[in-house]
Amino acid sequence: MEFLLLGSLAVRRSGTLLELGGPRQRAVLTMLLLHANEAVSVAQLTEAVWDSPPVSPESNLRTYVAGLRKVLGDRLITRPGHGYQLVVEPGELDLDAFDQLVRDGENALADNDTAAAADLFGQALAKWHGIPTAELNAGPLLRAEFTRLQERRLTAVERYARTSIELGRFDDVIDRLRRESALHPLREELWAQLMVALDRSGRRGEALEAYATARRHVVEQVGVEPGARLRQLQQVILESRVPSPAALNAHRQLPMDIAEFTGREAELRRLCEPGPQTTVVISAIEGMAGVGKTKLAVRAAHRLVQRYPDVQLWADLHGFDADELPAEPSAVLEGFLRLLGVPGAQIPESLEERAALYRDRLTGKRALVLLDNAAGEDQVRPLLPGGPGCMVLITSRRTLLQLDGVKSVFLDVFTPGEALALLSRIAGEDRVQADREAAERIAELCGHLPIAVALAAKRLARRPQWTTRDLVAQLERGGGLGVRGVFDLSYQALPDHQRRLFRLLGLHPGEDVTAESAAALAGLTAHEAGDLLETLLDEHLLQQHTPGRYGLHDLLRAYAVEQVTAAEPPPARTLARRRVLDWYVHTSWQSAQRLNPQRKLEIAPPDPSVHPRTFADRDAALLWCDTERANLVAAVREAAEHDLPEHSWSLAQCLWDFFNLRKHWADWIDTHGIALAAARSVGAREAEGRMLITLGIALREVRRHDEAIEHAQQAIAIFRALGDKARQEPALNNLGIAYMAQGRVDDALACYEQSAEIARELGHTHTEAVLLNNIGLLHADAGRFDVALARYLRALEIRQEIKDPYSEAILLNNIGEVHRGLLDFPQAVSYVDRALETFRAIGDLYGQAESLDNLGLALDGLGDRRGAEKCWLESVALFEELGEPKAEEVRGRL
Repeated sequence: MEFLLLGSLAVRRSGTLLELGGPRQRAVLTMLLLHANEAVSVAQLTEAVWDSPPVSPESNLRTYVAGLRKVLGDRLITRPGHGYQLVVEPGELDLDAFDQLVRDGENALADNDTAAAADLFGQALAKWHGIPTAELNAGPLLRAEFTRLQERRLTAVERYARTSIELGRFDDVIDRLRRESALHPLREELWAQLMVALDRSGRRGEALEAYATARRHVVEQVGVEPGARLRQLQQVILESRVPSPAALNAHRQLPMDIAEFTGREAELRRLCEPGPQTTVVISAIEGMAGVGKTKLAVRAAHRLVQRYPDVQLWADLHGFDADELPAEPSAVLEGFLRLLGVPGAQIPESLEERAALYRDRLTGKRALVLLDNAAGEDQVRPLLPGGPGCMVLITSRRTLLQLDGVKSVFLDVFTPGEALALLSRIAGEDRVQADREAAERIAELCGHLPIAVALAAKRLARRPQWTTRDLVAQLERGGGLGVRGVFDLSYQALPDHQRRLFRLLGLHPGEDVTAESAAALAGLTAHEAGDLLETLLDEHLLQQHTPGRYGLHDLLRAYAVEQVTAAEPPPARTLARRRVLDWYVHTSWQSAQRLNPQRKLEIAPPDPSVHPRTFADRDAALLWCDTERANLVAAVREAAEHDLPEHSWSLAQCLWDFFNLRKHWADWIDTHGIALAAARSVGAREAEGRMLITLGIALREVRRHDEAIEHAQQAIAIFRALGDKARQEPALNNLGIAYMAQGRVDDALACYEQSAEIARELGHTHTEAVLLNNIGLLHADAGRFDVALARYLRALEIRQEIKDPYSEAILLNNIGEVHRGLLDFPQAVSYVDRALETFRAIGDLYGQAESLDNLGLALDGLGDRRGAEKCWLESVALFEELGEPKAEEVRGRL
């Protein structure tokens, strides 16, 4: 017999599942299994089964024991005066196997064999397949037993995490620790291990975000600060130096491996066999949709990590996505360069220059690049590394014959044996062997297509009462063979609320979905949506590359779109799309308030059922924008294409600060161009003017100055026609900056003066201070230091009134520069010192580097060469950390 306790309670005899009765009878069996081969008293069983026992529990218990004896036979014996005892033979109970593997792991640790220990702890945890309490009516004693059992499991998780981290297997544990810490948010050791794993894998920001999340849970639920270990870990991470851009900042990007991967051994061997040492190794996995190309590529990539340990990059190129245009190589390179430590401001504009910088950054590195869903050779070619020691894995539905040196691996549907192996792995070997002919028929009805076989197997696994013949009947009743029939079977078998969410996902913008955005889409709470997404993931109708984010396979996305079009009338589809776009607009608005509290954004209120996310601080807001960037760009386009123009321009303006900060120029120009067209399509003149301003700024940033000037002039004309002086003010300021970039000083000064006059008239002190600073810069560049100083000092007065430390620090540094120009070095030192102190207080590294350079120049003017050298050394270090070319200029001073 086989007794399964570590999850849903189950007993098998010769591979056949036994019927165990109702919840209370199952609770009795659970208690007996927890004390296998020991006598369990009536009093213990009573406390295990009932919170409030009946008048005569002995009678009920005799009934339950009699029911179990019909199933278990003489395994269940009566011990007169002692209670009941269940006889379990060695190797029959999964809990015993779990405990033995944990003991073996502890012994391996004692022998300093960390690798063996990690493997043993991993095998122990693989014995678990769910939460034991889910289906039982448990009394207080059984609940206490479950708590004790859960503690044993969590201890094993911590042992597994610690040993895996020691071995450098960070990807193995990060996903598991994220899940466990979410389930057990007050268990600080899980958070600590997660922070260590993230920090050591180069994901310092995520490690600090994990601490912030842990602290929030502890403070909210217990009312105290986290323990000393978590606080010390946070301090260590905070005090560690930010890695130089010459090093790799976020270089482990492979998606999660797939636990249920089956077959493809010959293809795996071919992909993993050593290639030439003098050139880049390029392997292309080719085949039809749903054949398992991505799963094979990910499995191969994880096997190859030890051969290419320095860098692992991944990108979905969307070559065959019905809802997405194929990814532009230039945009993919921008993402890779950022991951390789290149600041956004230093990423070149042209595709050729980006490709050259990318190849340079990978020179001398053993790098693995996984390019999924490639449309063709032209899309892939710029993404290839240049030197030996690198490998590229490509998946595509097309044959990539024109790539030099490519090794093609064609992936066909499963062989019958591979299809049966996957069916066995998911649904159980015993069920497949019980009726092999029916199992083969299931594989045949699925067309041996892996995605279809996996879905069918999952249906069987979740219905223990079904035989393989039952599933065959269901598939044949559905009519037709292949993937569509399996999709129909999986979809139609879902409860109504799960079916509804699945089909609505066909309306979601972008690549993936979270519980929060799905909740908005369906008008649910995030908790409800999260549960449904996990259920759909369990059903193999969703996939997951990173924890908390869910995606649809291309075939399933097309199926979801088909279902939502058929089942939801146009008004319902519009409402769902409006809700999810409301969520993105208003969550982006919340992030913009953190990124730039001074900027006032006016947007329409959201649907009452939508609950936008809020952010504790600026870092959390920035992390969300970084994570959701692809979806946010898609949402702007989605709104414009589906007759929701106000959502398009509202979201675009909310993203302006993020794009500006991260220098995502292509996304900036793309989204604001779409939003501008949307505003023009409905004659929304005020929105058109706002989009002209922000699009003009982006064009200026990429040095398209003539276009930037034209956009600013059009915006000014619109706002003058509308009589809107408040909008003329920023338009004039930005026109002045564009003129200044072209060296048209008089034109720039005229724009600044006009804008400043409007700001004073309207009482916009913040804008007046910005303009006075710009005017001061013009005069300082022209050597008119006295005039510049007067403007700066007036701007400083305003800044001190409105409490904007960042802008105040910039002004203080500028005033220091002017005093240097006037040869008043003591005053220069005084002002720049204050600037440096403020930049340090707000954590602005670039500002610190600039003011340290300026302070060094002032001290040098005073004759303090030692002080100047100290400032410049620190300035060079900071500029290098930021990847800023000015490091060379300051090094020249040294």
